[in-house]
Amino acid sequence: MESKEIKRVFYRDGYRLAHEHLDQGITVSNLKMAIAQLYQAVDDLLESFLERSCKDGIPADCKEGCSWCCFQEVFAVSHEFLYLQEYAKQNFSEEVREHILARAQEKVMLSMNKPLEEQLKIRSACPFLNEGSCVAYEARPMACRIYLSSSLRSCKRDYDLPGNQKSIPDLFEFPLLAGRMLNEGFVAYLKQSGLPSSELPIEQGYSSMITLGQTMEDWIGGGSTS
Repeated sequence: MESKEIKRVFYRDGYRLAHEHLDQGITVSNLKMAIAQLYQAVDDLLESFLERSCKDGIPADCKEGCSWCCFQEVFAVSHEFLYLQEYAKQNFSEEVREHILARAQEKVMLSMNKPLEEQLKIRSACPFLNEGSCVAYEARPMACRIYLSSSLRSCKRDYDLPGNQKSIPDLFEFPLLAGRMLNEGFVAYLKQSGLPSSELPIEQGYSSMITLGQTMEDWIGGGSTS
């Protein structure tokens, strides 16, 4: 399947998934279910893709405890920040949530007022990373799910030499394209329904939302996470 066709198919699927869950009403419950189904759809897709890649002799080199990619700048969109917030409320104590927020704000300070090119060179741990593992793994954004490498060495090299064009990780292209288009189709439906959406680094979007006291319920009612 060509790149153009992949984009069309998965954009349509993301839009359709949002429509199926939210057409009867955009409530907190329906939105959380829609996001969960979106993530499940891409997880199922990736499972099949990785099985095929392994059979073709090109297995993913991503393993539990490997976290080189968790130090780079990762972008997410509004519904993903809200989903992370809901997950944190349900699964973490207030003390843990305050610690995550403090770490997020510290990372924001590293990239504040820097051009995008410089932001992408920053190597600082994601606020949800703890001892090499993601504490919000089940609720991690799309960008984290589709970032799959065939070479651990290339990921370590990218960590050591940020911004070096010769140190780009050996990522699988299909997951990146399919997941991005699923998310874009999903966001397109949300925007059509009047819900604002912004793309920001995880630490910036999450910390600003918490600091401003924004919730999924507020967003549905017209609030913004930007």
